[in-house]
Amino acid sequence: MRLNPLWDLLFALAIAGVGFWYFSERKARAQISRIRQFLFYFALGLSAILLVGPIPHYAVRIFWVHMIQHIGLMMLISPLLILGSPFEIVAHSQHSSLTRFFKVLARNKVFNQLFKAPVGFTLFLVILIGTHFSPLANAGMTNPNMHCLELTLFLLGGLIYYYPVMEGNPTIHFVPYSNRVISLFAMMVPETMVGFFLYSGNRVLHSLPSTTSMSMGLADQHQGGAIMWAMGMLIDSMWIVLAAKDWFANEKLLAELEDEKEESEKN
Repeated sequence: MRLNPLWDLLFALAIAGVGFWYFSERKARAQISRIRQFLFYFALGLSAILLVGPIPHYAVRIFWVHMIQHIGLMMLISPLLILGSPFEIVAHSQHSSLTRFFKVLARNKVFNQLFKAPVGFTLFLVILIGTHFSPLANAGMTNPNMHCLELTLFLLGGLIYYYPVMEGNPTIHFVPYSNRVISLFAMMVPETMVGFFLYSGNRVLHSLPSTTSMSMGLADQHQGGAIMWAMGMLIDSMWIVLAAKDWFANEKLLAELEDEKEESEKN
């Protein structure tokens, strides 16, 4: 099974286009911290590594490489892009048509509902489980085009899930900070369990090339599961710590405002 090189070109153009747009928004980007800008460019660089070049061509034949793509896109790159505040830049873009389009989308009922935290959580969970324990899992490892569509699902699912639970973008539906930490902690469970079941399973969950034996395929699946299990816990822990940090900072700010209010009332 071979990957059509046109997918390399398509993903490369998309990544380059987004990077050029982000860089060109000098005025709006000036309001974004340097660290957030770095995280956005870093995410684009990781995207290029995982979606263009040898890795995606290996991933259509080797399951553990596919799992690295999955973890990278859904659990690492998606939140890094969100932390880069791209929607904050869109909301203050030098291109007024882009800003108007974003505002129209934000008022659209379907789009609006999509970015509610419970909806994002459910969508993320469905993609996570469906791409590994349904016919879609086999399709993604036997059809290169379906494989690339899965990668797109990983990225979109991650962006929708992480948008309301991370800071840095316009709030469509405010999520209490405590709920953000709970959501991220709760998502760690199915992510690590998917890795555990792939690692401990005694049968291969997808079709294998004729040149690959069942034992080799099972070892490949176990290796992919181990990567998912370990890396999922590590990356999720990082986002939980970051969300907890935002929560404590918000509590500190509220306490300071309350103190200022009490001082003004005394005076």
